Order: sequence, then C-alpha cells, then structure tokens
Amino acid sequence: MKTGLSGWVLAISRALDAEGIPHQRVFTQIGMDETRLEKGSSRYSQDQLTALWHAAVEETANPYFGLKVAKYIRPATFHVVGYAMSCSATVGDALHRFARYAKLISSSAIVSLAETPQQLHLQVSFETGGEPPMSQAIDAVLAGVVSFCSWIGAEEVVPVEVHFKHSRPEDGNEYAEQLKCPVYFDQDQDCIVFDAFDMHRPVMAADENLASLLDSLAIHQMADLSGRFSTKVRDCLRQQFANGEVSKRATAKLLHMTERTLLRRLSEEGTTFKEVLDNLREELACEHLRQNNISIQDLSSMLGFSDASTFSRAFKRWTGHRPSTTRSAISTTNT
Repeated sequence: MKTGLSGWVLAISRALDAEGIPHQRVFTQIGMDETRLEKGSSRYSQDQLTALWHAAVEETANPYFGLKVAKYIRPATFHVVGYAMSCSATVGDALHRFARYAKLISSSAIVSLAETPQQLHLQVSFETGGEPPMSQAIDAVLAGVVSFCSWIGAEEVVPVEVHFKHSRPEDGNEYAEQLKCPVYFDQDQDCIVFDAFDMHRPVMAADENLASLLDSLAIHQMADLSGRFSTKVRDCLRQQFANGEVSKRATAKLLHMTERTLLRRLSEEGTTFKEVLDNLREELACEHLRQNNISIQDLSSMLGFSDASTFSRAFKRWTGHRPSTTRSAISTTNT
C-alpha cells in the first residue's frame, strides 16, 4: 500500500488553519486520524492523502493552495530525510539525499537528478497506484523543495526555472512571485532547474558526520518500508558479501525459489533486486567509511565490486561524492 509521512499532512493542516479553515473539521469530514500528527514517523495511506488534498482545495476554494502549503515545509516535514538534508555539507548534497530517500517521504514518489557542468535538474513524478495527484500537490512539492533549499542554505537559493506538467492557472504570477524565477506550464515533466553554482552553497548547520549517521537510519527505514520479503533478500545478500559472490541466482537459491519468483516478489513490494542491493551496499559503505576501519580497495571487494573505481563511480551515483571525499569529510568533522 502506498503511504506518505505525517509531516506532509501537518504542513497541509497548518496551511488550512492559516486560511481560516480548521483542519480538525476537514480531518473529521474525511475520516483522518489527527493523533498520527503527534509522531513525525507516522504514515497515512495514499488514498487518505488524496482525499485530504481534494477536501483542502475545495474548502479553501484556493487554486494556489499548494503554494501556501510549501511555505510550511520544514526539516520535520521530511522527518529523518529532512534532518539529514539539514546537516548536509552543501545544498547539492541535500538534494541528492532528497532524491535518494524520496520514497521514505512518499512511497509513491520518484525523484531523479540529472547533472551537467552548468545545471542540476530535479524531476518529480508519482506512481500512486490509483488517482494521480492533484496539481496543487505537485505545486507543494516543487515549491516546497525550493523553499527548503533556501531554509537550510546560508543564502537564498533561486532556481533557473521551474516546469509544471499541469496547465497554466488563471494567474500564473502567483508562481513567479513565490519561486522568483521563470515558470513554465504544460511541460513534459515536473522539474526544477538549479544553477550548478548554487549546489555548492554551504548548509548553515552542516555536519556530515551526523548526516552519515542519519543516512544509515534512512536506509534502514527504507528497507522496513519495502516489506518483509525485501528484508529477507537483504539478509541473503549480507551472507553473499561474506562469501565474496553476489548474484540474483545465489539469492534465489538461498530463498528456495526461482529468479523469476524473486524478481516478481520484489516488484510486488515496489522495488527491484538492484535497488535492494544498492541500498544495502550504500548502507555498508557509509558505515565502514565512518568507522575508518577498512581501505577503500578492500571495501569495494567486500561489497562485490570488480575494482575500487567501479565502487567509486557507484558511490558517487548514490551520494554525489567519491568515497574518499566522504571519508575525508567525516575525518575532518571528527577532528
């Protein structure tokens, strides 16, 4: 079942209150349990989130309600992901964490990054398993990410441009005024384009050692979110790391099933063999880099990579940094 963090619901409830609509009344109207807001790690079903968005937009009669919600996005909105972003070294590092752990915020979310020497493109899409998200929900996500970057950064971060798939509303100036950049509608994707220079801006509360610890917690939570079968797959992969061989065939054999069944079961939980393997490799890599108890060459072999350069490229794809850079940053923080 698709779910989303209660932090998003809290942001919506605060925006409702600010619009003069008591969120308690809306919650009662659609049958949402308000007590879940008391714990940031609680989750609501995608169906409940969709119902809340519909009710909120209808009650406020505000087509720009999503932009209002974006103003209430804080680190706690994203729970462990937001805290990890808040102590990342740079804004770019924070966005890499946002993309990597997006499914913790909403298991319907797919966030991808594309980088060039000049720009970083952050694309967002949703696989809800049912009704697609309202345009206001997309507005809240994109405008919220922009607002969050400025919130944690030492200086305001203004995108190069923002693209929305939905049609231009009656007054598109609302978007330009809040995002402070050119905004385009009826586009092929929902996307924020950042200047590469801004990705190097420091985060005010930067602490990569703490961010690394939060990474481990986020990865564990993603494994739990994926379900019990993927956790069994992780356990089998750990065994294989100890033996020096990692493969779908060996994993399926340990689980007493065919490779086809293995892949199907993972697909039913909304993940893939590669995703489970990459998440575990990243978790173990961060753990050993933080402990500084193994060379990068030996670590790459332990994780089943053919050589250190292949491991280094994979680690950079996961985190945006080379493992040597991450180890140096953690060592500097510890001294």
